Amino acid sequence: MTHQGPQLPSPNECADLDALVETLRLNSRSATRRDVLRWSAIAAGALATVRLRGSATAAAPARQDQTGDVELNAEIAVPFDAYGQSITLDPHRSADYGGFWVLFPNVWNGLLRYDEMGRVSEDLAESYDRSEDGLTYTFKIRQDAKFASGKQVVADDFIRSWMRAIDPANPSPMVTFMQQVAGYQDVLDKKDGAQFGVRAVDPVTVEVTLSQPYNFFPSYMASFVWSVIDSEVLDREGDNGFVLADAGAGPWRFTALEQDQQFVMEPNPNYFGGTSPSIAKITWPILTGPTAASDALERYKNDEVVSADVPLSLKKSVEGDLVLKQDIKKVEPSGHIRSLAMDFLQPPFDDVRVRLAFAKAVDRERFSEIYEGTWTPSTSFTPPVVPQLSEYEPPQADGLDVDGAKKLLADAGFPNGEGLPEIIYYHPTGDAKEEVDRLRAFLATFKESLGVEINLDDSKTLQQITDLQTDNGGRQIDLVWWQTVTDTPHLLSQVFRVDSAYMKGVFNWSPDLKPNDDADPGADAKQFDDLTARADVEQDPATRNDLYKQAESLVLKDAVYIPIANWVPLYVQKPWLQGTKQGPWSGRLPALFDKDVVVLKRDVG
Repeated sequence: MTHQGPQLPSPNECADLDALVETLRLNSRSATRRDVLRWSAIAAGALATVRLRGSATAAAPARQDQTGDVELNAEIAVPFDAYGQSITLDPHRSADYGGFWVLFPNVWNGLLRYDEMGRVSEDLAESYDRSEDGLTYTFKIRQDAKFASGKQVVADDFIRSWMRAIDPANPSPMVTFMQQVAGYQDVLDKKDGAQFGVRAVDPVTVEVTLSQPYNFFPSYMASFVWSVIDSEVLDREGDNGFVLADAGAGPWRFTALEQDQQFVMEPNPNYFGGTSPSIAKITWPILTGPTAASDALERYKNDEVVSADVPLSLKKSVEGDLVLKQDIKKVEPSGHIRSLAMDFLQPPFDDVRVRLAFAKAVDRERFSEIYEGTWTPSTSFTPPVVPQLSEYEPPQADGLDVDGAKKLLADAGFPNGEGLPEIIYYHPTGDAKEEVDRLRAFLATFKESLGVEINLDDSKTLQQITDLQTDNGGRQIDLVWWQTVTDTPHLLSQVFRVDSAYMKGVFNWSPDLKPNDDADPGADAKQFDDLTARADVEQDPATRNDLYKQAESLVLKDAVYIPIANWVPLYVQKPWLQGTKQGPWSGRLPALFDKDVVVLKRDVG
């Protein structure tokens, strides 16, 4: 290895260092000489960090192995935005909200878990086998799996936990992630003799039988509704007490909950994978409402929390702060897709030519500009992370083609948009003016390219918009946002199948549609259902991917959805919190606060 002498800062870097010191000075009420020296050290460190980032932009999260640099008995705080959801720490009673998906594996484990990418791996399962017909999964429980109470985790604990989640008198809000299991609907319907397809073969073996050989099932089984809780603790403490009584088997245990204020985690000394040698307590202040993100960022500036999301509304202020901008991190590759969708039953979108005209007129680059680069252009519906996980190659839609769009519109009888019925985009009232303005700017691009006016109505509540959708039998036009939760292209089935709750009565792609011009959307919808039904149960990955690709091509052919862009979330995290792993599945929150996550010693003088 060649060692080089110190590199002097360039003139531009000198200016940045001066500006950084000035920013630190302006944010301090009274500066001592020691402060100035410390700021200079921070500035120099920032320069070194920038240079390191520039030479290793794709580097994995830093790992600190020098124990002398690690702070012991550290206490940190991580803001938790509930987005209006009621906070319960019960894994079988919590809502289907992304924050819980990432939080709960720290305390509540299942047999399988996700990593930061959304890839599925063993958790409390030492191993598992799938039968040749794909219907039966057999799991072996780790011999060193213990609850925080010290009790050994056994198969009966899993069965009791799962039956609690599917209790027809009080089913989990996440119970649909169990619907692939044999007997699921019969149990919920309380049919005589109904049996849920799970059983304890012996104390260390669990068997799960499916109704069909769904190849995406491991991704569903990694969700927190499949978490195990200590049945002895549940019996002793009851539904309202077990959460704070060491009933989980993860690396942490919940030790306090102040409703709507905060909750606290402390290490589980019995966790099989070991715990952080550094962190003794994690406090999660609960933030919610329209100021949640700005409140979290303010706490971050004051060193009260270790991380904070950077939504678009705060992006400029963070990037303009020479201290904060050094801490910005992007979540890539994206697991999200935003698309334009239109109702097949409401004119003018009952004509596939009009739909395709809109597809060719979508200016994805302009959309990305309007949203300041937080969305990157995409011509496929399947989010970019899925190809990385499954080797799937999604088909691509046509790019911007204004002339082609105008021709299609004219062929449909609407030259230059003339004669089109009124098109109204409904957006719930109460959103920030900046977001409404961005939406208005995007809709205006269709006026610029096609001469088509899309009226934005933001005067109605979400409930009023939902009622209008019911009255009209669908939603005329909308921007829709999806995130994948499987490591296969199964999201296609969830969204576009005829019986999907997101298609029937919403955008209405179905076999009942009649042919128009050279298009036959009804026949395409039927073929899509056939293809995805086969793809969902196909055990050979290459064959499965080919079936999904044919199905996604039909989505693009009829412009069922018009893919626009993939979301790239931003967040800030303290550089002294090391070893975290974030990705498209986890977002800002680490996939797990495991033994690799440490706090480095900080200069607090």
